[in-house]
Amino acid sequence: MSKINLYSFILVAPAIIFSVRLILEEVANMLAISDYAKQLNWINQLIRKITRTEVKQSEINEELVSILQMLSIMVSAGESPMSAMKYVSKRSEGILPSLIKQSFMKYEDGRTLTQTLDFIATATGSSQVRRLTNSIQIAIHRGTPILEVLNNQVLALNKQINFNLMKLSGKSEITLLIPVVFLILPVSISFAIWPSIYGLNQAGF
Repeated sequence: MSKINLYSFILVAPAIIFSVRLILEEVANMLAISDYAKQLNWINQLIRKITRTEVKQSEINEELVSILQMLSIMVSAGESPMSAMKYVSKRSEGILPSLIKQSFMKYEDGRTLTQTLDFIATATGSSQVRRLTNSIQIAIHRGTPILEVLNNQVLALNKQINFNLMKLSGKSEITLLIPVVFLILPVSISFAIWPSIYGLNQAGF
């Protein structure tokens, strides 16, 4: 019996450890998109240790969609892009508006608009922000209407966010099948066939 218990422990223990790790990662991913991660610093640190990801990037992408929508509305109403960005940075709160404020401080110190946009993209480290700043720079250089650029960026960013959510949900569904296949199913089969094996052993077979 002791050998059987040892073999069972050797087979089941890795599956239990792997299943617990998957469950912790899924819980951390759910907390990462909730408001608790934004309010409680210790949850944010725990998510970074478990998932090795930054909540900051998801926050920046969410803020970027709202900022782009406000900018497109103000630009379509007749405001200049610079005044619209200043208004949004003063009225909004978050990581991206604070970086926009810092960029305007650098712009007032004598830096060019291209340098300030590069500062925002470098500080955030987001590919979406980098794409936006590059599009604005190209539009200014070519004389293209910025409103069209903003609307296109909103559509592209919404598609990217939806694609990432679908990809994350599909990956989560597949990973959650692993505990079922390697933990719950073997244990259920063991409980089903163990009485028969024990009875055959007692009968001398």
